[in-house]
Amino acid sequence: MTNPDDHNHTGPGWQWLDHTEPTAPQPIPTSPGAHTAPYDTARADGEEWAWLDRTPHTRTARARETRMPGRVWAGLAAALGVSGVIIGLGVASLADQDEVTIAAPALTAAPPTSTSVPAACEGLTGATVTDKAGDNHSLAGVVAGFQHAYYVQRSADAAMRFLGPESGIVAEALAAGIASIPPGTTHCVAITPIADTTAEVHLAEVRPDGSRIDYLQLVNVRRSQPDTVITNIQRRS
Repeated sequence: MTNPDDHNHTGPGWQWLDHTEPTAPQPIPTSPGAHTAPYDTARADGEEWAWLDRTPHTRTARARETRMPGRVWAGLAAALGVSGVIIGLGVASLADQDEVTIAAPALTAAPPTSTSVPAACEGLTGATVTDKAGDNHSLAGVVAGFQHAYYVQRSADAAMRFLGPESGIVAEALAAGIASIPPGTTHCVAITPIADTTAEVHLAEVRPDGSRIDYLQLVNVRRSQPDTVITNIQRRS
């Protein structure tokens, strides 16, 4: 919108605001072809110059009327600006509240899941309690490895790798013993060393029908290179 208070207007309709040198007013002829007379200050009626009295008032009124909408618009613009700021602050506040509301909950440590204990391991205590495969490098390792080959692998040849010749146990006897155990039988062994080459062993087997058999043994080993082997397995009370 054009601001009527701007005095640098050059377009049509704004010449009345230009600061030009005043010129002698000219009378308006009363009829076509009438002779224009010089300005006579003694004329009583002054009708020919009446427009000079009216025009400035008209223009001033128009100027005032024109200025009024500008002030109104300025006031409205200011009000809208303030409203916009208030609305913006409200939206920002709501946005902050929404962000707080939908913020992801703080992660908390999940409670430790209880690992299920194999049925055969229930009630067993010792330095090592396991139903896993062992190794040939330690006292507990050879005992665990032998029982895993017997109950899980069900292989006499695999079990023989953990036995020394002085044990007196042969592959045929192992195979017969494995065959007497129902498939699906689980086991667990608790190993408690009592000397460098001797351990007390508690062996438990749980058969598919749920029946459980416990064996108490005393196991001796021989440490050698490259493998440690079992030299004796005997019952203990």
